[in-house]
Amino acid sequence: MNENQINNHVEGPRDGLTFNWLNLLLGVAFFLWFTEGSDILSDDWNVYLCLAIVVVIHELGHVIVGKSFGCIVKEMQVFFLSFVSYKPRKVEGGSSWRDIRWSLGVLPLGGVTVFKSRESGVRTSPSVESDTSSSAHFSSPYIEDKPAWQRLLISAGGVLFNIATFVILYFSLPFISFEYDDFIRQLTAMSLLIALLNMLPVYPLDGGSIVFSLYEIMSGKKPSPSFTRVCGWIGFIFIVLFFWVFPEWLGGIMRSVYGLFF
Repeated sequence: MNENQINNHVEGPRDGLTFNWLNLLLGVAFFLWFTEGSDILSDDWNVYLCLAIVVVIHELGHVIVGKSFGCIVKEMQVFFLSFVSYKPRKVEGGSSWRDIRWSLGVLPLGGVTVFKSRESGVRTSPSVESDTSSSAHFSSPYIEDKPAWQRLLISAGGVLFNIATFVILYFSLPFISFEYDDFIRQLTAMSLLIALLNMLPVYPLDGGSIVFSLYEIMSGKKPSPSFTRVCGWIGFIFIVLFFWVFPEWLGGIMRSVYGLFF
């Protein structure tokens, strides 16, 4: 999932390593309470390790594609309800990767990449504000200034990275040591599963962002902010129902993916 739809993102905590113990305690308590008696809580910790690896790869897809188009990435978060984050300290002449805050959450529901936005409370430079030409938009660091086709590729970056991971791992299986065979199979299946789920045309999943970009390419105008917000809330309810309230749907899809290829 890529969070180019976040409009009022608050600046993160200070640079360096920071912890939020309250989020950790609340997240663990909520996760254990909500999953009690449900098959979504796996006893196999390899499942969560595989999910974490796949989410990291997915979010890096958004980050790398976004940075290649000149976007500024503010934060990459794996899982939700962040309890630990690391922001490298500023270094004169340092890499732009040092501008990114790296966060880890408690709830294993996916991840998020936050791009710098005009509406995040950070003022734009006068030269960009006053210049509406195509070249200014291409050079702008703000996600919403990018052409629709670039935002489409940024949204699709995570899915493409997951599919690439699936293909590489799948064709590498015959050469994998038997000792790691089960783990690599889980990782392979999880890569494809996360790619498929994110392709669902439900905003704020990547599929929903891709649909919005396609609409803009075809119509020449962006969906209104109010429409986007409504779609976001509907999508959030769908995600909660799909992943938490009725997890047997997700389990069925996972078994189908695993059975199809293995």
